[in-house]
Amino acid sequence: MDCNQAELAMMEHMEKTIHPARARDLAQHVMHCESCREYYIGFDMALDVLSDAELSVPPVHFTQNIMAQVCRLPAYTPPQPRATTAMRILWGLGAIFLGIALLFAFNPEWLQAATSASPVLEGILAATDTARLFIVDSLESVAPVSQGNVAGFPLFNVSLAFVFVIGALLLVLQRTEKSHKA
Repeated sequence: MDCNQAELAMMEHMEKTIHPARARDLAQHVMHCESCREYYIGFDMALDVLSDAELSVPPVHFTQNIMAQVCRLPAYTPPQPRATTAMRILWGLGAIFLGIALLFAFNPEWLQAATSASPVLEGILAATDTARLFIVDSLESVAPVSQGNVAGFPLFNVSLAFVFVIGALLLVLQRTEKSHKA
């Protein structure tokens, strides 16, 4: 008998279904194999503990009573995600950045003045020139742009209105969040 067969025989011994010849083989294997002997001793001790323990019987209708209590609990609703202060700050900074980018995109003379004052800005402009031209072309397809005007409004006013709209949305978000906390 090998160790795997001995383990199966120990299970049969626990269930009291082991054949007497197999029980003799198990005893012989356990006498010669130290690891199986330790396993058998632990197994035998566990059987002794289980046979001495009095198992308590649950009360009548135990499961039904527990399930009735579970059914009376309010339904779980996961918390709604809320915008954090950091997210509001990022949205605000993003709106300001976009407004400034729009001003520079449609006012090349401002852009030229800013880049001539700083070589870092000149490098950034060179790297993002393709994106800037794409934005200008995209906006021109939506609303005609001519000499710093978008659909007849000065670009500065359009950018400023955009920043104010984002700010108003953030303010509404903050008020809504405060009313949910109360």
